[in-house]
Amino acid sequence: MSIENHWLVVLPILFGLGWVASNWERRLQNEVDHEEQKKKQKSTFKGLNLLLNEQPDKAIDALVEVVQLDPETTELHFALGSLFRRRGETERAIRIHQHLVGRSDLRIRDRNHAAYELGRDFLRAGMLDRAEASLNQVGEGGFNVPAKIALLEMYQIEKDWRKAIIAANELQTIENKNYQEQIAHFYCELALEAIRRKDFHAAEEAVNQSLATVDSHIRAITIKGELMMLAGRPKEAITVWSEIEKYHPSYLHLVADRWMIAHTEMGQELVGLQRLKEQMKEQARGELLDIVYRNCLKLEGTSAAEHLMSEIMLTNPSLVAMTKRMESQWLLAKEANNDSLSADIKASLDLLKLRTSTLVRYTCSNCGFRARRFYWQCPGCNHWDVYSPKRGEGMSLSN
Repeated sequence: MSIENHWLVVLPILFGLGWVASNWERRLQNEVDHEEQKKKQKSTFKGLNLLLNEQPDKAIDALVEVVQLDPETTELHFALGSLFRRRGETERAIRIHQHLVGRSDLRIRDRNHAAYELGRDFLRAGMLDRAEASLNQVGEGGFNVPAKIALLEMYQIEKDWRKAIIAANELQTIENKNYQEQIAHFYCELALEAIRRKDFHAAEEAVNQSLATVDSHIRAITIKGELMMLAGRPKEAITVWSEIEKYHPSYLHLVADRWMIAHTEMGQELVGLQRLKEQMKEQARGELLDIVYRNCLKLEGTSAAEHLMSEIMLTNPSLVAMTKRMESQWLLAKEANNDSLSADIKASLDLLKLRTSTLVRYTCSNCGFRARRFYWQCPGCNHWDVYSPKRGEGMSLSN
């Protein structure tokens, strides 16, 4: 009986000690968790503060510390990956986003986000096959459209125009946005590729597809006329290019040289030149002015060229027209063996040429990239149809 009484006393004491120990352990754990939470918050705020103060290197160190304290912080992983990619540390960005893609506990939206970011990492690293595979893993949701846009940009970099057409058509359906102009250009690129490998049938099919996508697409018309020339049908080429002359005259300079060759093959070079001259009334600038002046010199002589430039200076004066006029006057002085006058004119001509050489540029309306030749797609920002067909030549002399 004494033993049983003893246990009656001991058991409550043991239970009491266990309860005290349990509470003490819980309190210690809470204190540890509280300290870790404070540490995480401190590191997070420190990282954000450093970012705001444009100190990305130190910010990354602070955010890495947070990620190490709590590997489940998905949003911080995304932020850190983006920072690494912006700094050019694509390998570290890839590792972070691959870790997120591999997590089985991730929500579908976050997994799509991770696949999208990983695709961008691979694009930045130039690993286009892996970028395509990753971007194609992005499912329906908020990152579907950005992934398709990234794929479209990638296909253009790769010059995979067929895939670009498919991606653009998909984007049209998803975004309800018109990509027809771009698609027409992609068919034109396919046509040019076919011409280079002398597959003229495929080139004609691609041009027709472009014109079916955008009626009277200017670039497709220029290529269609070129196909007529390659087939030895200059009359049909002129008929095709006449559509540009009639409806899109500001783009006529793109085919003006070939236009003159076509008329020459038909024995009608003066007719072709006269039709180009008629355009000088409205657009006596840019490459068309250069081409008309050069052909006028060749076919009608120096006096005719000087007279034409003098007329243009009366109606639409510009530094380029003045330069051409002075050049023709210099040529006339040389033909007359007037060495003194020729030398004087040549000195002024050289100064004018130096001045106009820095002004004559096409300028991208999207990024401001300046180029000596006309581009359908800007080499700077890769946007389509951002170059005006009118070449910038500085201020008109009439202003």
